Parts: sequence; structure tokens; C-alpha cells
Amino acid sequence: MEGFVFCIAGRFGSTRSQLANTLRQAGASGIKKTVTRTTTHLLVPDLTCVDETNSKVQKARELGTMIVDEKWIQQQPVVIRPVAMPAGVLLAKNYKQQDVNGWWVSEKLDGIRAIFSDGKLWSRSGNEIYAPDEFLAEFPADVVLDGELFGGRGQFNKTSGIVRTKKGTYEQWRALDFCVFDAPMLKEPFEQRMVHLSKLITTNQHLKLCKQSKVDAASLQGLLSEVVSEGGEGLMLRKPGSMYEFKRSSTLLKMKVMHDAECVVIGYEDGLGKYKGLCGALVCEYRGKMFKVGSGLTDSDRKNPPKMGSTITFGYFEMSPNCIPRHPTFKRKFEGRI
Repeated sequence: MEGFVFCIAGRFGSTRSQLANTLRQAGASGIKKTVTRTTTHLLVPDLTCVDETNSKVQKARELGTMIVDEKWIQQQPVVIRPVAMPAGVLLAKNYKQQDVNGWWVSEKLDGIRAIFSDGKLWSRSGNEIYAPDEFLAEFPADVVLDGELFGGRGQFNKTSGIVRTKKGTYEQWRALDFCVFDAPMLKEPFEQRMVHLSKLITTNQHLKLCKQSKVDAASLQGLLSEVVSEGGEGLMLRKPGSMYEFKRSSTLLKMKVMHDAECVVIGYEDGLGKYKGLCGALVCEYRGKMFKVGSGLTDSDRKNPPKMGSTITFGYFEMSPNCIPRHPTFKRKFEGRI
């Protein structure tokens, strides 16, 4: 399967993450969420009863993409890699006044989530991130690391651009660090995993261990305000003694002043005053609701706003009773998850 690019459609006995891991172990070079021109195979549960109404199946038929099932995969001569990226990653729930007294706290980094395994970096979706050998030179070979590729506060766009480049140079990558906050495959409580990592990550270039400290509920808001005032995004809260789970879990919480979401641009509002002749605001749709996003647009954005039908990431403080984002702010064009 070396070089094959798969898309998965239908209900299987295994989860999508488990199937994706199996395919990557067998040599697949990529797993897509939708069928594109670079997708070589569409994986369905059973070739004898293909759901022709499925949009992925219809796209595969249109492009001439080969449709296969698990039986076909099992018949292929493959070599399983000895170390693989774990199926799924630990994802955080939102902080909603839960009792977090005595929990561990660290800064929420605005970068690209990544897993280091088998000598390579992988995105949370399971696709390889092509980091230069020089960047990975001092990474340990015998442990799986979960962390964030981080280029500094307020540098998400630059970081994303570097990480998405398949032939990026070390001169580009040297501006980034891989900030580690967990070791997924160690079956130990969080504190013991941190002790293990603190011995591995000391003076490694480009490899940093996220600082963890205990927090009391009374100082939480003050700590959040301090981080945000210095350009940070928010806080991550980890329950003491928790194990690593390969799913979204209440043992990990994210705390931010503003929330993020994606919406579709469906129109424009003309600018007034100094913005006359430019885009004053983007008219957007989010979960069936229409609203305007003007705050956060730079002069360059107003001259060349995101195209109609494109997706953007916006920030907001809370939802109104009518489920409309309050105080929406443009953050960036959404380029899809890696």
C-alpha cells in the first residue's frame, strides 16, 4: 500500500481512527476526509452492497477512484511498521465552572497539534508532517510524544504555513519548537508521565516540555487574564492522576476568554468612512444563523476579503439566546485541518 491515499466511508466495526492507523501502518501515505483528485482508494465496509447515495462514493465514481473494502486490504502484501501513531488523541472539553481546585495548569498554545512517533511527526488527523531531519535530530526514538508545533504567541498563520509545506527547509523550521505536554503510550498517571518526560527533555534543541503548575480556583481567572494580556490564547487544565485517553475527555479542560469556530462567507457589507470602497464586514453563516464579522479584519483583508463560499475561523465571547455569536472577530482564513 506504499503511496496509496485512502478515504473512508460507511460504518465499520472499528473506529475511523483505528482504520486510519491500520492503513498508515501498512504504508498508506495519507488519509483524506473527502475524496479528492489525489485520493487513490475509497474504503467501504463491503463491496457487495456499496451505498451509491453516499457523497464520497459518488465522488469516487466521478473521479474513477478505486473502491475497496476491508477484505481487499487484508489480501494485500503489506509490511506493518513496528511503531505507529496511536489511534486518536486526547481532546479537551470546555471549562464551565467545574471544580478544578488543585488541578495542573499550563498555557494553551496557539500552534499545530502534532504527535511524534516512529521518528516522524503526524497531525492529529494522522497525516505525516514533513519536518526536516535537522529539526528532529534530537528527538527521542523510544517514546511517543504529544505536543504542539509552536512559533510563538500571535504567530499561528506563520506556523501553519511552515508546517503545511511538504518541502520546508530547516531555515524555515528553526523558528518553531515542539512543545510536549504528554506521552500517550505510557500507561501511568499524568504526574509520572511528566517525570518521565522531564528526564528525556532537558537541553534538546526544538524540543520543549510544557510547564505545569498546580492551581487553586481563586487564582484561576487572574492567571487567565495574565496570560491573555501577554498575548497568550488561554489555559489548559489537567486533572491530577488522570490517565491518557484517546478521545475527548473531562479530565482535560480548555479555558479561553474567546471561543473559536468556523463559518462560511456568504456576502459582504460595504465599508464606511475610512473604509469606504473596501469591505466593511463579512456576512457569514454559522449553523443556519447569519451574522456579520468586521472586527479583526486588516486593511489587506478589507482590500481582498475571503472569497464567497470560503470558510473562516472567527472568535466570539458567547452565544446569544438565539445561538448567534456575540462580538465575533475575524481570526484567519480556514485552510482545513492538517
